[in-house]
Amino acid sequence: MLVALLLGVHATGLFVLNPVLRSMEVRVYVPVKHAVDRTAPRLAKPLMLACLAVTTAALFAAVLTGAMISAVADAVALIALVVTLLAILRGDLPINRSMAHWSPDAPPADWRTTRTRWERFFGIRTATNLVALLAIGVSVVASASELN
Repeated sequence: MLVALLLGVHATGLFVLNPVLRSMEVRVYVPVKHAVDRTAPRLAKPLMLACLAVTTAALFAAVLTGAMISAVADAVALIALVVTLLAILRGDLPINRSMAHWSPDAPPADWRTTRTRWERFFGIRTATNLVALLAIGVSVVASASELN
């Protein structure tokens, strides 16, 4: 459920928030983006850490009980979540830190290019989060059949 919730956050950003932000002129975009960047981590950071912890625990439990299909699926999910985290840490956050210094009245000349690059990392993290959720679904189905 946690990974599904995280995907919901990412998908809402990708399919709802980002298109709205993209439609704004820069004088509106910058303060709204700053507000989102101050607020979103309050939910996203603990949720991401919880997903990593729970998926790691599920992987260990599957290995310890000999549920190999579940273990493989949980390993795929964990790798996908780590890639999600890397996209955030190496892509989103450095760009967000740069954008935090933007002025609505004097944005950098390449602000649209930077925004597009940020959106690309957002798309990567959403896609890898989807892979994690699908792998967890496989794990749940496999563990149900492995228990029988």
